[in-house]
Amino acid sequence: MQTTNFRAALYGAIITVVTLFGGLLLGVAVGNFVFQILPGHSTFNPKPIHILLAALPAFAGFLGGSALWGILMGRIARAPNRKRMALAGALGFAPITVGMGMALSALEPVAVETLGAQFPIHRLFTIFFAPTAFFIAGVSACALGIGLGDIKLAWKLFWRVGLAGGLAFLIVNVVMEANGWVVGAPRAAERATMLTVMFAGNLAAALVGGAVLGAQLAKQSSATVRHVPPVMAHNS
Repeated sequence: MQTTNFRAALYGAIITVVTLFGGLLLGVAVGNFVFQILPGHSTFNPKPIHILLAALPAFAGFLGGSALWGILMGRIARAPNRKRMALAGALGFAPITVGMGMALSALEPVAVETLGAQFPIHRLFTIFFAPTAFFIAGVSACALGIGLGDIKLAWKLFWRVGLAGGLAFLIVNVVMEANGWVVGAPRAAERATMLTVMFAGNLAAALVGGAVLGAQLAKQSSATVRHVPPVMAHNS
């Protein structure tokens, strides 16, 4: 049992990073290629139509990676309906990620203006981004539980995977800060400190959250198989 859960955790961590990060990176790469070949495009003054055309493949890659993530996670849980799990993966990860990104973009200037005197920039970064990692990981995992038709499992996944992802982001943030990667510090922009810390933290959240999710789905699947009545198991 422990070996099975460990393998599921490792599998969950790997496919989470490969599908979610891979889908996003592939979409962005294709979107950038589309933008570059558009006639009359301008990097410094892009037209709205050019931005839209470039964003479409990026969003398609985002959704495609999320859907594939749902399908592969469904395999761990032995989900019978692949389409349902694909939909759960796409609708679970993409909307919360885009929504939290938009919320952070809107709140960042307000937070810096109103709370900048009480908290340094790097602390505001932690206050906003660690909970963001929690909600993205938790809501995404919860959606898979709903896709499996188990509300109790969905709620359990929300808290366990969310806390794992949020804590992983927080630890990476604190460790990098202790090693000189301080968001908002003098000359931090020269080495893209905020983007680097954010990428490392999100990568850790995906790895740890995916591992916890994989282990939980494998555990739930094993428990379900054990509780199948002998007659039903024989007929199936």
